[in-house]
Parts: sequence; structure tokens; C-alpha cells
Amino acid sequence: MIRILLPAVLSLCAVISCQRVETDLIGEATGYLYVSLDRDDSEELVFKSVSPDDLVFSLKVYNSLDQLVEEVPDYTDLASEPLVLKVGEYTVTASSAETSAEAAFDEPFYSGSAEFTVTPDDVSNVDITCFLANVKVTAEFSEEIKSMFGSYVLTVTNGKGTLTFSSEDGTVDREGYFSPTGTLTWTLSLVNNDGKKYDSLTETYTDVKARQHYNLSFALEEKEEFGGGGLRVVVDNFLTEKEYDLTLDFGDETVPQVTAGFEHTEGEAIELNAGDSTPKVISLVSEDGFRNVILTYGAAGSAGIMTKAAPAVQVDLVGASETVIADLAAAGIVTSSVEPGAASVSIDITGYIASQAIGETSVSLLAADVNGAFKETVFDFVLRSPVDVEAVSAEPWAMFATLKAKWFTENKPDGIAFQYRKSSESAWSDAMAVTPDAASRTYSAKVTGLDPETEYVFRAVTPEDLQTKEITFTTEAAGTLPNMGFDSWYQSGKAWYPNASADSFIWDSANGGTAALGTCPTTATSDVAVSGDGKQAAQLKSSVVFGQFAAGNIYTGKFGKATLSPVGAELDWGVPFTSRPVALKGYFKYAPASINYAKGDYASLKGTMDVGQIQIALTDWTGPFHISTGDNKFVDFDAPEIIAYASLELTGASDGYQPFVLELDYRDTSRTPTYIVIVAAASRYGDYYTGGEGSTLLIDEFEFVYDPDELKSE
Repeated sequence: MIRILLPAVLSLCAVISCQRVETDLIGEATGYLYVSLDRDDSEELVFKSVSPDDLVFSLKVYNSLDQLVEEVPDYTDLASEPLVLKVGEYTVTASSAETSAEAAFDEPFYSGSAEFTVTPDDVSNVDITCFLANVKVTAEFSEEIKSMFGSYVLTVTNGKGTLTFSSEDGTVDREGYFSPTGTLTWTLSLVNNDGKKYDSLTETYTDVKARQHYNLSFALEEKEEFGGGGLRVVVDNFLTEKEYDLTLDFGDETVPQVTAGFEHTEGEAIELNAGDSTPKVISLVSEDGFRNVILTYGAAGSAGIMTKAAPAVQVDLVGASETVIADLAAAGIVTSSVEPGAASVSIDITGYIASQAIGETSVSLLAADVNGAFKETVFDFVLRSPVDVEAVSAEPWAMFATLKAKWFTENKPDGIAFQYRKSSESAWSDAMAVTPDAASRTYSAKVTGLDPETEYVFRAVTPEDLQTKEITFTTEAAGTLPNMGFDSWYQSGKAWYPNASADSFIWDSANGGTAALGTCPTTATSDVAVSGDGKQAAQLKSSVVFGQFAAGNIYTGKFGKATLSPVGAELDWGVPFTSRPVALKGYFKYAPASINYAKGDYASLKGTMDVGQIQIALTDWTGPFHISTGDNKFVDFDAPEIIAYASLELTGASDGYQPFVLELDYRDTSRTPTYIVIVAAASRYGDYYTGGEGSTLLIDEFEFVYDPDELKSE
């Protein structure tokens, strides 16, 4: 209980507040608000989670118009600095927090309010009793449940917030507080000590109000029938009991037993040399008799080992047909059909393990008795090469791959190398040059000259030439773009486009914006780098259109529109592309002019010689990049979305066509591109309306390079 005293003339308060009255409230009748805490011992139960001495109560004072006139974060501050209030009617509220959470552990919310009047020359005593404004929920589980169930989880919700009382994280003994919504729903999930999960139990209560305490107490009530059980739920406030049928396996603690006739540690892989034929027999017994014996082999097991072998095979040995038993024998697993209720079975997996290739496999058994008790056991096997090295992984590109292996000896063995071949061929090729990493005991090698979109196999080898694990990989596609030789052009209206037709639109330029003004800076030319019938090249010539500089350019993407406010153009850069070339090559011929148009930050370039540029970028954009030159919105080639990039600046006039190779700098080799941007411009700063009128760049025979060996010969 909080007691609020409102003396109009109280010597202590008058002394403390005199300066305030004289400066702020001259001519107005006032009273003084003083608060003290007088805790009612009968209400101590509401402080079960938090000591009343630890709670901080705030006050809010409202006038007769329900307007907030004063707010005190901690009511105890009024002991030294009481509030000064005008004469009138008020309501004061007290609460232990700013707001009440929808659901929270150990955070009760107390609140209360009272009306009072401030009158001159009178003392009014106002008492506020703060009550619990939440619904309190606790969980209690009997010792039988705690001993028989490895996991018991109670979830409670009021429809807006949810709390979980779990044996798994220690929340089971905490106190939950919910805002009152009128309902509470609980759901109980149980998993016994053998790992069996039972169907969840649930119940919803209505007419749920603040200050009610729901102590959900769960216990087992043994029934007469064997293996049965009842679940009794007691709710304090309602004094009701609910019973739910739940099939349990208490009273009979026997479960099937699995014994292996070979050394193993539960949860750890068994490492063997490939071809190991030492006996591996698994024995199963059940006092109550088997209902199921589920055998699974060839799959990932409990240790998380992944296998590239055939898909897992699963059979039930109880009642298995002769065909099933024969199929198991063909796989190297010797056993027999199990009669329902039989007490034992033997399974010999020696032949199966001996027949497995280098890699991983597993054998698992799920044995259930007639009463539903069960035991699951997993045997994971890692079959290694009998030599001291083993292949690990491959990183394939379109026409090369980086192969990786590891060694198991303390020091790097001599003569380690790789062999590889197409999956469709039998002859191996050697990759002798390796790069070792002593810290990780691994080594790698790059093999080149591979065919795109082809499946290969590789293995690690030593001078002994013993069998090692083989790993399969598939090379990537060596993608290309239409019209990279710039031989095909079509005209639409007055504009020329470097594509075979509008249906295969890959390349574009500024022609779509300038053609209506009587000029096309980008055109086809018969001046080609490689002669032949129907051969053409692209000519990019910078020009001036109605006093505005327009650079000759070409790019993968599409022109949008010219803009007047602001002056510029909108266009989309990039077309879909998912391959990973190592370079772009082709030919260029460049004839620069002196820069006679220069603006903004590039004004100082006026009078200098123009510079051309060719760029390529691979990105993982989700769509083309929208450029707006008038808004100064351009591609940032240093952005994280740029996977690989290369650029060539052209300075000075070239003596005829010159070959070029732009080797891509891959900033991330783990990501696959989604878009490609190729840009060529006669004036590098044309986007900023800066360049030399008449600067001309010819480009021809663009081509992607996928084999790094080709770069050595360039």
C-alpha cells in the first residue's frame, strides 16, 4: 500500500518549496504532494518474485480533464522534494514499471490509482493499494515425471505472448507473468528417457483475470493395466482436475539391447582401410520380444557423415520375405527373417563393409519390442585409402579446376600428385605440380584444358600408385553473349542497334536518345580487325548534339530515355549471365581528340587529350542496374555486389587495331554471377559531359577466355 499525504500547510514541505511558490505560482492557491510507503503485510504475497524493497514505483498525476500534469519516476524522491499542485481535483496512479509485458519471466507488474482533492488549509490523506495486474503462472512436475522423462516442456500463451517452461534450459522453475487477455492455453510435450516423443497435451482456460495464480501441477497416476498411466493436471484457482490418457513404459524398464562384435565408440565414426574384412557382427536381444527390427544401410548417420554412395536402403527384418533376405545377402549383409516376438537376431555386415569404396557409409538399427520400448544404434564408417594421402575436394571452373588433397603422416610424403580423367574415359592424366600447405597438411594443384560442362574424376596418388578415394566434379558452362563480334546490326526508326534483331537485344548505346536529333554516335563499320564475309565492327564516335556532349559508347543493357529535368539519360546496365570467364579479349583501334567539352569536377581536363575505356564486371545483382546520368547515379565498381572486375584505359592513338586481354580480378570465388556488364566508350568521362568531339573508338571480335593457359600465350 502506498500512502499519499497532501498537506496544504506542512512546515517541512513549506520550507522546501517556498522558493518554487514565490517564483512560479504567485497568486495561485496551491497544495503540496508528499508520498510515503506504508506496506500492508497482508499483501506480501504479491511480492513473491521481487522484494518490495527492490521495486521502484512511479507516479503520474492527472487533473480533472485527464491531462497529465506531473510525473515522478521514483515516488521516494518526494520525501526531499514534494510536488506543488494547484487547488483542484486529481487522480494519481502508481505502477512498478512503465508498461506491462505481454509475457515475461520474473517481471510482475503492479499498479493502483486513487482520486484526491487539493484544497487550501486542509490536509487530505490518500492511500493507494497496488495490486498485481498480471496473471501469474508456475509449473510443477512430480518426481516421477522428472525421473522417467528426459524432456518435459510446457508452453503457455495468452494469445499475445508465450513463455516456455522447459527442463532443457532451466526455465521450468521460473515464475511467468502474463497480461490478462481472458484466456490461457497450455501445451505439454514429453520425451521419455529412450527418446520416444508422445503426442502433446493441451488445454485452454477462459475467464482468466488479473491476480489469479495458475500453478500447473503435473503428476503421473498409475493405472491398473500394465504400461498405462494417467496425467493429472491441477489448477490452483479453479480447483479442478483433468485426466489425460498417456501410454507410458514405466513399470517395465527393459529395452532391446544391441551389441557389436567390433570396436566402436557411440557417436564417433569407425575409421577403416577400404576393403577391411575383419568380422563385423551385430547382435540384438529383447526380453519382451521384437515387434520391429529396422535395418538401414548406406545413409548418413548420427555423426553427420554424408555419403555419395547409392541412396539408403531400409528394411524391417521382422517378417522379412525371402527376397528381402536374399537382397541383403547380395549387398554383403547376412541375416535371417525375424519372427514376431522373437528374442534375438544376428546381423553380419562384414561383406558389406569390405565391398564399399573409399568414402563414407553407415548402418543403423532401430529395434522395438512388443511393448513399444525401443533402442536405436548407428554405426558410421569412414573408409580410407591404405596409403598416406587422400583426395578432399575440387573447385571446378569452366575449363580448369583446383584439386585438393591431404596427407596423414607427420611430414609431407615424397612424390605426391594427382590424377584425373573424364568420367566417361578410363585413361588417367597426371597433374604433377602441387602446392603444399604444411599447416593444414593439405596440397593442391590446378589442372587446365578441361572441357566445359563435363564430369571428371580425380584422385591423389603416391609413388606406390595404390588405390585412393576418387572424387567426381563437373566443370561449369563456358557461356558467351550474342554478337560479341559486332557483325549484326538492325535499324529501328532512325536508330541503329548492335544486335541481330529486337528479339535478341543484348547490346545498346546512346543512339536511342540521339537518333531523333539526327545523329548516332555508335554505328557499324567495315573497318574490321578480322576480315571475312559479312564482318563488321562497332564504331563509337563522340559528338556534340544541340550543344550537349555525347560520348560514343556501347554496353550490355538497354537505353531507357533522355531526360530534360535534370538533363541526362536513364539506362539499364547488365544482362543475365552465370558463367565465370577468366578474361575478356578482343581488338580496339583508338583515335582520341583534344577535350573541348568539360564540366563540373572535370573542367580542368579541357585542352588535354581524351581517354577511351573498356570495362567488364560480373555481379550478383537481382536485376539490371538503373543509371540516371542527370541524377549522377552510376555503378560503383567497388561495391560488394561486384564479384569480378577489369578495366582498360586507352591513351593515345593506336597504330591500327590492337589486341587486348582484360584479365578479371575475382574478389569472391564462392559466389556465382547473375549479371554481366561490358562497357566501351570513346570518351571515358562522357557520363559527365566531358570529352573530345570526334574521339573515335573501334572495337571488334570480343571473346571470353575460360582456359588460364590461353592467357600465357597472349
